[in-house]
Amino acid sequence: MLIRSLVFRFEEPLPSEAKFLMEDFRLAANNAIRAGLQSRVTSRNALTCLAYHDFRKDHPNIYAKHLVSAFEVAASTLKNYRRRLRHNLPARAPYIRMLFMKTENQAYRLERKSGVLDLPIKAGHHIKLKLVLSDHHRKYLDDESLSLGSLILLPDRAIIAIRRQPPTLYTPESVLSLDTNERSLDGVLAKDYGIEKIVKVEFPGIAIIQERHHQRRRRLQKKKSHDRRMAKRLCKKEGSREHHRIDYRLHQTANIILSLAENNKSSIILEDLTGIRPDKGKAFNRRISMWPRRKLHQIIEYKAAWKGIPVVKVDPRYSSRRCPVCGRIQQRSRKGTDFVCGCGWRIDRHINASINLLKTAAPGWAAGGLRFGPGASQHDAVTILCCRKAARSEPNGTSGVRAIV
Repeated sequence: MLIRSLVFRFEEPLPSEAKFLMEDFRLAANNAIRAGLQSRVTSRNALTCLAYHDFRKDHPNIYAKHLVSAFEVAASTLKNYRRRLRHNLPARAPYIRMLFMKTENQAYRLERKSGVLDLPIKAGHHIKLKLVLSDHHRKYLDDESLSLGSLILLPDRAIIAIRRQPPTLYTPESVLSLDTNERSLDGVLAKDYGIEKIVKVEFPGIAIIQERHHQRRRRLQKKKSHDRRMAKRLCKKEGSREHHRIDYRLHQTANIILSLAENNKSSIILEDLTGIRPDKGKAFNRRISMWPRRKLHQIIEYKAAWKGIPVVKVDPRYSSRRCPVCGRIQQRSRKGTDFVCGCGWRIDRHINASINLLKTAAPGWAAGGLRFGPGASQHDAVTILCCRKAARSEPNGTSGVRAIV
């Protein structure tokens, strides 16, 4: 089951009944957390059996299904708390401070055409909230194949999960191999007879945004060093703005890649970049830690699963240092922008890495499809044909994301 979320704003401020409902839900969740800690309960079912009847007496103004959702929130909070204890991480007794409410799709009703949300407070008492619908919301609400999931109600917005069965992955006719870098995605599009295109999607604005917001946070911490509460509040606001700006550009980059893969019926090859532990100085370590490589891959993966595009993850070890023609591994690969081998092979090192990823994931090309074999073809020779199309620039507005195909 594939799940995405839609964020809705309210046409009018929330009524007082909805705010009281969120306060009762938060109180019930915190009481359930306290009961779970005292009884050492480890599952939602055990927590519900332990405290449901007592909570029905203590919280008579809350709908029964909302109370079960409060137990679910408490159980997940306790699970995260125990995980931190197992890994010897600092952990305090959990307590929910955010004002919110979560409920399942059986406890609310949404009219897809009008956008009216019918939410029960208690038996016989309902409130109706008018949601603001945009073209983006219409695209999903008008699709009858999508079902509604859980609802999260916040003071300023509502978040509704939408679900669908995963579509059948199509049989790829080409392969899009991508090397992930700090400022761009570089790769090749390979079809039956070799490399068809060289692909380069640049996003230099992300690194610039990260550096600017980092400097702003440093200045705020120095300026408000006498008031740590205000410094924390301002830095949180700065971090939220940075997150939204970067997230917007990552989605633009992923949309360009997925559009190219969908038009050519390609499978996407990505690097498995988990487990990177930089240790080359404070400035370099901070830069690599802020590099949103996993976030970009996550966006590409879930959007590809939603559209039925196959994605392959491969080990990127030595991909930037190996020659795809003779298989020789160089000792140093960061000198200059080109990869130069003694056998005469010379190419941009990012494109060279994408070719090696292509060799690892798709060792052979055959008419009418591709055979995938992760970890295979380490010593096979590769024949690189000339690009059939010249490079052309496609600016994407003023967002800082640029595609060269």
